[in-house]
Order: sequence, then structure tokens, then C-alpha cells
Amino acid sequence: MCAQYDGPESVEYDPVGDRYFVSNTGDASIKVRSQDGSVADFVTDMEEPPYGLELVNGVIYACMGSGVRGYDAVTAAPAFNVNLDATFLNGITSDGTSLYVTDFSSERIYKVEIATEQASTFVDDTQGTPNGIEWDAANQRLVVVFWGNNAPIKAYDIVSGAGSTLVANSGVGNIDGITIDCLGNFLIASWSPNRITRFEPTFTSAGVNTGISGLNHPADIDFDANNNRVCIPNSGSNTVTLASVSCENAVPELRAVSTHVIPNPTSGLVRFDPPLTTFEPYIVMDARGLLIAGGTLAPRGQLDLSGLEAGIYVIYFSRLAREVRVVKE
Repeated sequence: MCAQYDGPESVEYDPVGDRYFVSNTGDASIKVRSQDGSVADFVTDMEEPPYGLELVNGVIYACMGSGVRGYDAVTAAPAFNVNLDATFLNGITSDGTSLYVTDFSSERIYKVEIATEQASTFVDDTQGTPNGIEWDAANQRLVVVFWGNNAPIKAYDIVSGAGSTLVANSGVGNIDGITIDCLGNFLIASWSPNRITRFEPTFTSAGVNTGISGLNHPADIDFDANNNRVCIPNSGSNTVTLASVSCENAVPELRAVSTHVIPNPTSGLVRFDPPLTTFEPYIVMDARGLLIAGGTLAPRGQLDLSGLEAGIYVIYFSRLAREVRVVKE
């Protein structure tokens, strides 16, 4: 199994194909792993090693040196190419409209508009070495983890870019990746020690060791909300760990009742009836079944669909196994 990967750096779950993209820095490729464990080439002989991966609207985006490349998630055909003149791009996330990318060496965060390929500096000085980055839809912010001893965790307002410290000392060092699980908790991957640590959404309590074993320099992680797994590339052992996460503390309040979106049709903001009572991961798919957006909604949260084109969409709450159709005017 080890030979299938060469310096795996990032895992990105594809909910439409129920598979996993894995970036490999050693042989400059992106692999795809199926649920039966088989691994196949997706993109090979890339010009530069790929690091962070992010899947948006049927395109898999990869951090590559000083820029971001995108590939059609079905055909692997090149679909996006933006040079940011960056030093070392590492982490990447998206709010469904823009990409946000960390520059590890220059201590910056860049913003790239997907539709126009226009790029700008979103945060000019993170005052530390930014690594993993995650879009927190529930709180409309970017959450960023940092490299170094006693690494901090910071948040950046999605509008102003203003930063704040969520955790000054995380208790671990050299944090590489971050993701959000089925309960809305944040999971972070560190090298010192090799560990996945869980933080509550408020970050008011100390992090808890998840106890996931067999890790070796865990890198840019992701969460598979369909199968309730945290997806972990082990860059030190050329392996990928898929570890189950318990969602038993969640209250499945939507399972026994019908779910409605209001208003429907809509031109923008929608709410759900009955309202959510816990943090809930969701994805939005178009009429073709292509992934359009995703994130985590807060209790009694609303979802902004104003950026979508007119058409029929499905909002799927993965943990609750509930979906609702909505017409965007």
C-alpha cells in the first residue's frame, strides 16, 4: 500500500464520486482512492508538486509553488491556472465563490475569485507561518492553523480580513491541517506530537486528543461527511488513514420530520423548518448532481444562495441523511 503514495500532502473527499483525491509531492501527481481501497492516477507529471487540494463545483484545485491550478474532477482536463507570484502556497479552502490560499513562507493569505480568476492579497501579514486553512460557514470566517512550537489557531473575518487569535497556545507544534467534523468541531493535524486534536466550535476549551493511531507527519486533512471519517495523509509514511468519527452526541432532529426551506423559490437567503438545533454539515448540488457548495450551518442558521445561477438545487444534510430541494430564481 505504501508504494501507492509518494509524499502525500492533502486528501480531499469527493461527495459526488464518493472517493478521495490525494496530492503527492514526491512524484508531482494527484491520485484518486476509491472506497474499496484501490488507488489510481488522476493527474501525473505535474509541473510542480501539488500541496493543498480543494474541490469546488466539479473542479479540483491544487496549490502548486507560486500559483493555483484546477482540473476537471471527471476528466482531469486543465480548467484553471492562476499565478500569484507567491513563495510557497500550502493550504487552500473555499467559500464556494472564492479560493483562499496560505503562503507558508511569505506569511500571507491570498484570495482568488473563481469565476474571474482575479487574485488579491487578503491578509498581508499573518504574524506567523500559516499552514492549514478552513472556511467556517457557520461563523463567516477563515480558521487558520500555524507551524512552529506551541502553534496558535487564528480566525480572519471573511469581509475585512481582520484577524483574531482563537487559541494562543494549542498545546501542540507544527500544525499542518484543519477540518470540521460532523458535530461542528474542529480537527487539527500536528507533527509534534503526531496527533489529531479536537476543539469545540467556540475554542473555549482545551483541545482533546482523538486517539487516532498510526499517524506519521499528518498533513492537510479533510472530513468525509457521508461516511463520517477524517481523511489523513501521512506524509512521513506514504500512507492515508481514514478514521471513523463518532457523531453520537448529535441530535438527529430532522430524521423524523419533513424538512422545508423557506422561502421557496428564493432569490437569496433561506431558512429551514424545523430549524436546526445543532451544527450540521451540508452540501449543495445542482440538477446534474454536481457539487456546488458546502460547509456547516449553525443552529437556527440560514443559508445564502444569492450567488447561485437560476435553477433547481438540492441541499443535503449528510449527518441527518435529509435533503431538501429549492428553486433559485
